[in-house]
Amino acid sequence: MIPKTEILNIPITCLPLDEQIMLIGRWAKMRTSKVVCLANVHMIMEAYRSLSFKKILHKADLVTPDGKPLVLMLRKLGVFHQNQVAGMDVFLNLCALAETMGTAVYFLGSTQDILDKMKLKLDREYPILKIAGMKAIPFVAIDEIDKSHNIELIQEINQSGAGIVFVCLGCPKQEIWMSHYQGLIKGVMIGVGAVFSMYAGNTPRAPYWIQLLCLEWLYRFLQEPRRLWHRYQETIPPFIYLAIKQLIVYYKEKFKRENQSLSEKKMLIDINQLDTYPSKIGEILFKQGLLSKENLEKSLQIQKQFPHLKLGEISIQNNFISLPQLKYYLKNQNIKIGEILVDKKIIKLSSLQKALLIQESKKSQKLGEILVETNILSCEQLRMVIVEQYLRRKGLWLNSKESEGIESFLELRPDPLIRSLNSR
Repeated sequence: MIPKTEILNIPITCLPLDEQIMLIGRWAKMRTSKVVCLANVHMIMEAYRSLSFKKILHKADLVTPDGKPLVLMLRKLGVFHQNQVAGMDVFLNLCALAETMGTAVYFLGSTQDILDKMKLKLDREYPILKIAGMKAIPFVAIDEIDKSHNIELIQEINQSGAGIVFVCLGCPKQEIWMSHYQGLIKGVMIGVGAVFSMYAGNTPRAPYWIQLLCLEWLYRFLQEPRRLWHRYQETIPPFIYLAIKQLIVYYKEKFKRENQSLSEKKMLIDINQLDTYPSKIGEILFKQGLLSKENLEKSLQIQKQFPHLKLGEISIQNNFISLPQLKYYLKNQNIKIGEILVDKKIIKLSSLQKALLIQESKKSQKLGEILVETNILSCEQLRMVIVEQYLRRKGLWLNSKESEGIESFLELRPDPLIRSLNSR
């Protein structure tokens, strides 16, 4: 289940940058047809005004908070841990991950001049990255996209072996294009807008201090005032107005919920309903689709011959997974409730330390119970964190196949190979 929060009725993916990169990397390894949209204020307002475009964003697999205003809005809506998932950061991180994974990448759109400049820079910065292809497709009007499929292009991309397809056609055209080809192109399609031009050096990206001040939009405006003046005039003022309206409704409802939940705190909190004992790393990697059954069996056979080697080491040595992926899933395997709470900024580190001190004197009590009793955490927040810990430790985190509700997680029937793995 991928956590999302709606901004003006558009579902925005609420995952930090590194988790979204790992999720895309997993999809890319399996060459799953997915659509990733990098949302800013312009895209949100396009969707607000167009029902058909709104449906496209609802259908997308990830809608990242590319623009800083969306990150600030999410924090006002209680998603305190969310950072900016900007197009250039997604591009650079995925190129680095694809290089370590051996995943091929396809670059689609922009101009041939920009693609040529990108090729030179990519060869220099990512020397072993597999470039499946680069293609500057001819101009096509938005109205023409839905009328037919470019069969030759579909075959070219699919036959190239690309797991990631960066699409640079501009918003909203690239999102419409990706939605039109979803299910046909075997790879993760990511609409990156001006990223190609920035990476090639044609359009400089705003300095980091300007990004921190949320003024990247102003920096871009000063570069292209004639082109962006009308867009900003049509999107920024109405977005601010609509965002304030949404926040007023949100805080009214939050106040009601907090008053209703006061009686809940008197309830006995049973936090032992879920078995949060961590699964084996091989089981986790298998469930995440990073290790095929064949590769898992091969790894286990090697481990029989060399018992001193860990399964993760064997998987890396045989290029089944990359080191960043192993580190990420090892962290999830043994993650603690306190870590999740602090990472998501639900509570402060000082509050966690205070609760841990109380726990030392009351060894029979669980940490979650103490946090609720001391009014640091609500019952609802505790349940949410326990479920997330369970999903992470069992290898089900962000696994869409197992996202039909907590009941399905509790009733999973493991593969026979997994049963043999657990018996070791």
